Amino acid sequence: MKKTPNLYKAAAGALTVCMMAGALAGCGKAGDGGSGGQAPSQAAKNETAKAGEAGGNQETGGGGEEPVHLKLFLTNKNIVDGSYAKQMIEEATNTKLEIIQVPTKELDNKLNILLASGDRPDIIQCETETMESQLLSSGILLPINQYWDNYPNIKNGRDEATWDLMRYTDGNIYSIGIKNPNPLSEIAYRKDWLDKLGLEVPATLDEYYEVARAVALDDPDGNGVNDTFAFGGYQNVDTTWFDHIFGAYGALPNYWMVKDGHIENGSIQPSMKDALIYLNKMYQDGLIDPEFVTDDAKRWQQKVKSGIYGAGVTKIHIFDHNNWSNYYEPFIQAYPEGEHVYGPVLKGGCDNPVGIRMASERGWLRTFISKDSKNIDACLRLIDYLMSEEGNRFAQYGVEGEHYKWEGDVLVRLIDDQQTNELDLNKFFIGNTVLFDHSSPELFDAFEHSHTICTPNPVDGIFIDELNELYPKLKEITNTRYIEMIVGETPIEGGFESFVEEWKSRGGDELTKALDEAYQAK
Repeated sequence: MKKTPNLYKAAAGALTVCMMAGALAGCGKAGDGGSGGQAPSQAAKNETAKAGEAGGNQETGGGGEEPVHLKLFLTNKNIVDGSYAKQMIEEATNTKLEIIQVPTKELDNKLNILLASGDRPDIIQCETETMESQLLSSGILLPINQYWDNYPNIKNGRDEATWDLMRYTDGNIYSIGIKNPNPLSEIAYRKDWLDKLGLEVPATLDEYYEVARAVALDDPDGNGVNDTFAFGGYQNVDTTWFDHIFGAYGALPNYWMVKDGHIENGSIQPSMKDALIYLNKMYQDGLIDPEFVTDDAKRWQQKVKSGIYGAGVTKIHIFDHNNWSNYYEPFIQAYPEGEHVYGPVLKGGCDNPVGIRMASERGWLRTFISKDSKNIDACLRLIDYLMSEEGNRFAQYGVEGEHYKWEGDVLVRLIDDQQTNELDLNKFFIGNTVLFDHSSPELFDAFEHSHTICTPNPVDGIFIDELNELYPKLKEITNTRYIEMIVGETPIEGGFESFVEEWKSRGGDELTKALDEAYQAK
């Protein structure tokens, strides 16, 4: 497949440019080496034979031995025991998978309870940096890099720069992250509404306010009801939804930046006070969906798909006309003439505006192996298969000719979203590279644009104890105080200064000093 490798190559180049700029700113197709339509049942022979050559704690091989039982602790994707995809993956890797699935918001707590009980799964997942830091410092994880010469799909599944971000302070690599384009958000506008209102995509904060006001108050959907907004958000309430405004003032809350050669946190930059004043005015004028404080992710997604937002940060999924993650199709059903267009980093707040934040290049979901697992090679064999071109494509799309076909270099699905879900395809997020073989050109264009408005995290991949001990509380304080000021519960004048003092007194200065030392050393 041609599009995806080119996408990541372009993304890597753009990321390098973004990182340099951010540091200075301071404010197969089937058949191309893969299996084609080869079913995992045949792949099982190949993968098992490969595992038999691995050595080490090898407990299975190609001699018809019983499948190896593995216990997996995963974020909840509603994988059903006995489902088609699960059975095919088990057959391909000669394993029997017992999967403990936990909702994202309960993942850290449930994992702590499980580990404290002594019942340690063979494979563990986490999403938060806090939990990852705990796991890395606990000494219970397997150094994957010491084994991966026998598992080339793992070793070759990431480039050297990404593996370097995964490398812990002892020089070893313990985690495998999801490989995804980054960022997955855009500053987006309803073009059909702009055209109707006689407005252009804004480039400055003043122009943006005019657009936001018209989108929220001038009835762009023509239904006679005041039910549209510039943007919204959802719990757990954080500052990400306001990135396009904060970035115009030169920093991002709960995000690190390089200023005069040293690490500083965006939350306490003086310019954030002006950004909060701007956002408070937006909120008071009814331009921001007031339910952003109480909405959850599902309700926010429903609102995006129903088309009530017209000017703000949103998921890049909405640009895929082939309906990645089921965003575009519901939207276009609600608005047959609807269209989104992306916009630039807004200017007018400072001399050096920055763009929206990037997620960690280490992936939004990380996978680990317990070093005490009695089935280390089976764990590695499973991950190696799911990181192979064949296994990765099967886990997401199924089998060629049955679940999808190729038309040129575009994959066409032969089953709908409901059937995909029933087969448990696109649910095994274990070290995979997210594929966009079926996506439309509009999404790839949006990906390219998103890399021109990103600002990377300069301390991504740095692990220090203070991050685990101090940062979760500091982020909570920032989110709480910022939202209080945006909605008017706390006066910004005096309230911002009190927040900065609180942030510093609760370990902010200590954490910043420790991170800067680690950054300078690295």
